[in-house]
Amino acid sequence: MRDPRNTPVRIIALNEHTASFTVEVLDFEDTGAHWTFPVWQSHKFRCDPAWPTLPQSIQDALTAASHRLNRRLQVPTQAAQYANTEAQLSKLTIQAKDWLTKAEHHPNVTRSAETFTAFTDPKVLSAWLTQHDTQHIETDVANQYVSNPHAGETIKAHRLALADLGLCAFEGNILRDPAELSGAKSMSHRKRHILVRLAFLRAAFHALGITHIPLYRVIYSDAPLTPPRPTGFVSATFSQSVALRFLKQGQAKRHAALYWQQVPVTRVFMTHLETPQMRSLYNEHEALLLSAPAGPLF
Repeated sequence: MRDPRNTPVRIIALNEHTASFTVEVLDFEDTGAHWTFPVWQSHKFRCDPAWPTLPQSIQDALTAASHRLNRRLQVPTQAAQYANTEAQLSKLTIQAKDWLTKAEHHPNVTRSAETFTAFTDPKVLSAWLTQHDTQHIETDVANQYVSNPHAGETIKAHRLALADLGLCAFEGNILRDPAELSGAKSMSHRKRHILVRLAFLRAAFHALGITHIPLYRVIYSDAPLTPPRPTGFVSATFSQSVALRFLKQGQAKRHAALYWQQVPVTRVFMTHLETPQMRSLYNEHEALLLSAPAGPLF
């Protein structure tokens, strides 16, 4: 791959219907992971020129699928959708507060997220999500986001669900793989996962008396930095040292910035505190937020 670490991969599959190819990661933390990309992103990879080319019939099929699927989509938020979603979230948050209380999950005297079982015991969130039939979505989304949020269509489908809820506008390519919004991954399942997860975190932070959390975010690019875009999700970190490490990684770029701000917990979708996938191989103290393009920094 043409990334900063030159991640070695091998192609393991092609899909003519979704104009995509899948690679297996051969080194680093994600060894063994399978990442899927659209064929029009093949320029992000380096291949041996001596490798054989695909049969012309497959090339033609991939080209035709690319013309059909490489199209942009914009889904603006609607005030009525947002109001309805916030009403649902208010009810679910009350339910989550009662559920935590009845299950005897109470903060200790330190009133710290690092010692509150709602965050430190992964079985707590899992039980709440299972009660709402969304644990399977949680596993899929968390695994994909931690490994590579830009590979495959899992995160894109969740971004579309955010737009349908009126929480964040969607701007990007259309969904290539209809399987990401069918069956157990349907739009209704995805929206329910988003709502019950947001409600759980709002309830847990409320129990601690926390309304805002301090977070850092680093961005870097060879192009001039621009205001936030409606990406659906925004990654940040609780750790200043992690942010400084990311900033150092961006020193080769022409532009870089480190931001810090107090973020309302109502924007927090996922954190390293309650999400095992964010702690197993990585040590980035991450928080995943709902994007707020109109916000001051991120």
